[in-house]
Amino acid sequence: MGKNVKAFLLLFVPAVLLLAPARQGQASGFMIYEHSALSTGMGNARTALWDDASSLFFNPAALTELEGFHLSIGDTLLLPFGKYKPLPEDERESVYDGENATKAVFTPFYPFHLYFAARVTPWLALGIGVFNPFGVGSYWPDDWDGRFVAWQTELQTYFFQPAAAVSIARLAHLPRNVSLSVAVGVDYVYGTARIRQKIDLSSIGGGIGMPDAEATLKLDGDAHGLGANYALFVAWKPWFSAGLSVRSNVHMHFQGDASFTGIDPAVSDVLRILNVVLPESTGQSTDIELPWNLNAGIAFHVLAQFTFTFDLYVTFWESYDELRFAFDCSTRGTCYEGLNEEAVYPKKWKTAYQIGEGIEYRPIRSLALRVGYAYVTDPTNPDTYDAINPDGNRHLICAGIGYRAPRFFKVDLGYMAALWKNKKHNEVGAPSLLGPNGYANGTYKVTVHLIALSLGFSFGGPGKGKPATLE
Repeated sequence: MGKNVKAFLLLFVPAVLLLAPARQGQASGFMIYEHSALSTGMGNARTALWDDASSLFFNPAALTELEGFHLSIGDTLLLPFGKYKPLPEDERESVYDGENATKAVFTPFYPFHLYFAARVTPWLALGIGVFNPFGVGSYWPDDWDGRFVAWQTELQTYFFQPAAAVSIARLAHLPRNVSLSVAVGVDYVYGTARIRQKIDLSSIGGGIGMPDAEATLKLDGDAHGLGANYALFVAWKPWFSAGLSVRSNVHMHFQGDASFTGIDPAVSDVLRILNVVLPESTGQSTDIELPWNLNAGIAFHVLAQFTFTFDLYVTFWESYDELRFAFDCSTRGTCYEGLNEEAVYPKKWKTAYQIGEGIEYRPIRSLALRVGYAYVTDPTNPDTYDAINPDGNRHLICAGIGYRAPRFFKVDLGYMAALWKNKKHNEVGAPSLLGPNGYANGTYKVTVHLIALSLGFSFGGPGKGKPATLE
């Protein structure tokens, strides 16, 4: 029975990996930084700017520079295109490496953003934001070479962030051309996961007469978590501004249901003989640590019609060191005893960096033209790289436009092209005693087009309709 237990646990390695929120976001790993059309058009270099309520995500301390009430709402359409190319024949070491080129199933995503901010006193500003900083998904054909490692993954996180910003400069009666503010906020996080995974059963009973025996594992779960964020904003008007924002880790304990479907009756008979029970429904859980991350930025306003911005994002992916995944059959149904054992799977990711720069040009007061570029480093470990999150060093090419009405309304549109590729040459997807599985080793190339739209409204103060300057 010990060998059967080990084999069955190996069978579920892909499912364990899939439950992690490993997504095709445009920042490192599965994090997304595109949370307003303004940022999308400027390479996400927004930490030192303050011109609308999206500062709630990029730097809440900058809210003290707004006047009156501000509302921003919008969405980002992500159009991902992924390709897999197997290793050249002279580099393949076994039939499990993969030999058929494949395109990922085209599936658009649309993370949204909603921000509200208000200056309640000359020195205090309050705000609340809702956004999706971790999410998106990956989809591959159900018959591709790597279907036992990655098939369908869909995870979303919803951050609800209230924050308060205090202007130390106004409390201390510093000169009017000096800004100094701090902020603190709370992150309540709700996450959902929906995973569909192929399981290889072709070696059951020696594989005689069942070369194509497969099953589908379905996982559905959700989780709640709490975190915090802290921010600093400084400016010497009208020339220079800078900001720093830190967001804490968030522990997410995902719980939900697991089920096994699509098993041929003949295969089920063999499984019963081997005393392997694949439950129609049982519990499952895993723990995910969303990482600490920070962003720092500077902006120069030395030319009347221009703003130049530079940002650094750092995500501490060391928290994604391993995954622990367990089935829980203690409350309903019966399961093969191996499902109740805790399984541990290494990831060993590393810190990732995003360096971005942006330029905004205002030919007239009501019109803003934006361009930007960012470079993002790959946090994944070559030894644990897989098709669930085919990451790589990314290039982000950006452009945008904004219109501000004379009174209280503005609209911004941003575009980003994110491009990267990487090579998998490891043993993730290794054969188990129950199934050959498959490595799907080769080159993964991903291109994502992002189109972001944000609508803004401001009222109750003389700052309505202001451009992004510190005048």
